[in-house]
Amino acid sequence: PNYFIKALTNLEVYCDRLHQELQEKKASTGERLSENRQKAFNTLRARVRKQNKSFQEQIDHCKEHPSDFESAAASADEKSDSSSSSSEPDSDASSNSSGSDSSSDSSSSSSSSDSNSDSGSDSSGDSSDSDASLNSDSDSDSSDSDKSDSFANSGTSGSDDEDGDKEAAREKKMLRWLITPEQEMKMKKKEEARLLKEKGEQAKKDSKKKDQSKKDADKSSAKREETAKSRISDDREEYSPEELMKKVTDIAQQRGRRNFDRATYAEKLQGLMAHAAKQGPRAQLLVWSSSVSADFDNTGTVYSAMRIDLWNEALIKVSQMLPLLIDSWQEMKDNDEEMKTITPLSPEDQEGVDESSEDPRSHWRQQELFVAFFEKLDDELYKALQFTVDVYGAEYQEILANSSKFLVLLKRVVKFFEDTKQPQCLGVVALRLMEQLYYKPDMLNEAVYKAIVSSGAIPDEEKADWEWPGNSQEFMASLCRYVYATGQARLQRRALLCKAYHLALHNEFQAARDLLHLGNMSFDTLQESDVHTQILYNRVLAQMGLSAFRLGRIVDAHNSLGDVCMHNKARELLAQGISFAKNMERTAEQERAERLRQLPYHMHINLEVLESAHHICAMLLEVPNLAMQTIDPNNKRQISRVLRRALESYDKMLFIGPPENAKEAVVCAAKALQKGDWTSACSALEELKIWDHIDTCNPLNGKNVKEMIKEKIKTEALRTYLFSYASIYDAFHLEQLADMFDLPPKMVHSLVSKMMIKEEITAFWDESSKFVLMQHVEPTPLQRLALTLADRGAQAVANNESLVDQKAGGYGFKDQRPAQQGRWEQDGGKGSRRFGKGGGMDDLKGRKGKGKGKSGMAMSGPPKNRGWENARAGALRGSAQRGWGTAIRN
Repeated sequence: PNYFIKALTNLEVYCDRLHQELQEKKASTGERLSENRQKAFNTLRARVRKQNKSFQEQIDHCKEHPSDFESAAASADEKSDSSSSSSEPDSDASSNSSGSDSSSDSSSSSSSSDSNSDSGSDSSGDSSDSDASLNSDSDSDSSDSDKSDSFANSGTSGSDDEDGDKEAAREKKMLRWLITPEQEMKMKKKEEARLLKEKGEQAKKDSKKKDQSKKDADKSSAKREETAKSRISDDREEYSPEELMKKVTDIAQQRGRRNFDRATYAEKLQGLMAHAAKQGPRAQLLVWSSSVSADFDNTGTVYSAMRIDLWNEALIKVSQMLPLLIDSWQEMKDNDEEMKTITPLSPEDQEGVDESSEDPRSHWRQQELFVAFFEKLDDELYKALQFTVDVYGAEYQEILANSSKFLVLLKRVVKFFEDTKQPQCLGVVALRLMEQLYYKPDMLNEAVYKAIVSSGAIPDEEKADWEWPGNSQEFMASLCRYVYATGQARLQRRALLCKAYHLALHNEFQAARDLLHLGNMSFDTLQESDVHTQILYNRVLAQMGLSAFRLGRIVDAHNSLGDVCMHNKARELLAQGISFAKNMERTAEQERAERLRQLPYHMHINLEVLESAHHICAMLLEVPNLAMQTIDPNNKRQISRVLRRALESYDKMLFIGPPENAKEAVVCAAKALQKGDWTSACSALEELKIWDHIDTCNPLNGKNVKEMIKEKIKTEALRTYLFSYASIYDAFHLEQLADMFDLPPKMVHSLVSKMMIKEEITAFWDESSKFVLMQHVEPTPLQRLALTLADRGAQAVANNESLVDQKAGGYGFKDQRPAQQGRWEQDGGKGSRRFGKGGGMDDLKGRKGKGKGKSGMAMSGPPKNRGWENARAGALRGSAQRGWGTAIRN
């Protein structure tokens, strides 16, 4: 029916209007419903939308033409009123027809009364109960009427009294469905009272809300007025220095309190800046230092970096403090204040000056705060680079771009302390500058300097300072001297390591090694240093190894790289990642501490290049050593355990495929080099990535390094060939060796001569110097076994002597046994002896003298020179071993 559609439409419109009002209040004043009410209201809206979908067309029509539905609802009300008035009982007579009429009237009246009751008592508290009772009564009445109709149709009739009683009972029940004017008036009064009560409650709630909103508005307006008044008063009032300092102190004490607003705090300090400008640079420094301190309060935790926008704000403020600090220094110098502190002081004297100056506006206190802020900016930028996950994303690039902004401030601070000649602060700042520049090649540093100048951040008068020096080693040395002037051991170590890294990066290997030796830098001396200094030392070793590799110093390169790459822990030693071993468990605290030690990605050394260089050096040294050991069992020296294990695992493989990584490629080259096949070895190393990344200063230098390594492979292949086949041939032709290994004859002659001088082979040149004549003095297989047996027997004797020494506590049968006299040998060997005068047991074993002298019975250790000289004819000329020495080439 239309009135039903009208009710649904009104309900939907009311919900939408109420929701819109709530949203407007929330946007304007921030007022919102409680959680329970908001949840109930959302549930009501959802149910209304869900139930109205079935009548959506009628509801839309009702919204467009509400007059049609209002007339229909009014006509329905009139019909219900007329039907209710005509349904009153007129007579007591009853018949089948009258019974049916009365039943139809009762049914119509019941429907009208239902509609009236629904429309009249929509929101009453007892409407549901009355509806339930009416429904139950109507059901019972309909069942009674059905029964009476069935009895009437069946033709059965009772007595008149019984019929009268039934009719009276039926009429009484039907009267319940009728609404008399008195009842209608009562219902209207109840409804009006309920509506008035609800309106009163709603009015109270609205008044409370208005009062609360008015109070909030009054508070906010009072705050605005207070801030405005304070600004006006700040603009109008004049502060003395003491009053300004007290005002700044009061504002600074708000930090750390509850409901602290950093923006309001900054506005208040900014309002005092005009008064501070009238009082000089020191008052301005006081205000700026208070503002920057609040910025650094939001730096997060140890494991989270400062937001980059806040970092930029702090950088701008610290940059504005530098000119004020320069003015303060000039003012102090002009006024002849604290002139005793202008001259360079020791750290102890400087601490005494700082402690004695209690005035927070003093130059030294503000300079100390400035240096602390400066170091904090550097640490937070480093931490931001350190904890960025996506190193290839835009975030890391943005943070890295900010390092150039910090570099501008860094150079200006260094210049200020250079001009004022303050060694302590200058050393601290100079080390920060070295840590920004030491790991970058000259080409990159020059490009950064040019980019800063072209960006317009440098005024014309400072452009002369932004030209990268042609000799960067001298520039780094000057910064290192500034750091050494501080006298602090940790800073000195880090400066020396930074300089050594920079030298090694630019192929100054000898200078870097001498610098480490002069500074007594070694793994043992750095054990007491902090972890970051140890990491820097490992980086220096790695860069020195790469420098020696680029210069062709294979032995030096292997020694330097072996300390880093030997135990497969280069990633951890260089702080370039965390390796998760199977048998190694870390606690959460250890993992966090290790993450704090990690270096930013742009400072990493290429680990693949590092390991490839180490394996190539090991191949060039270990393969000739293995070839020498096949003919000289006494040579048991291992140069590279890593390569030996790789070769052993390669020999155990059932199926050998093409190399898949750099290590496998080097192993394949080593196997080819053992056979003297230098062409296969060079082709195996041809496609490695190391040649493109070995020299960061000059990327085109990789080809030169590759050609140099090819020459080294040829020479080592020649040495390996001579070691392997010297026992087979009687002579080698110089031209043939030169053609086999594609080397100049002069180089072949030089290599063979060096091997002869070092006694690595027993050979000599003929008169024409074109043939190498071999001397076959090698032992036979039986002699080899005899020598091996002698060595093992000597080792067994030594082991037995050590066991006797451990059990008996004496010296056993060693030569080192001290000469002691027993109780029978006192008084010069005289006295009653068992074997007579001078006839002791020692005499039986070849003892000389009377009771004194050395014993000939004492067993000596194994011969010093048990080796090839026992089987060679030329061994009698000297005790030194000839021809098979274990010396390592330079």
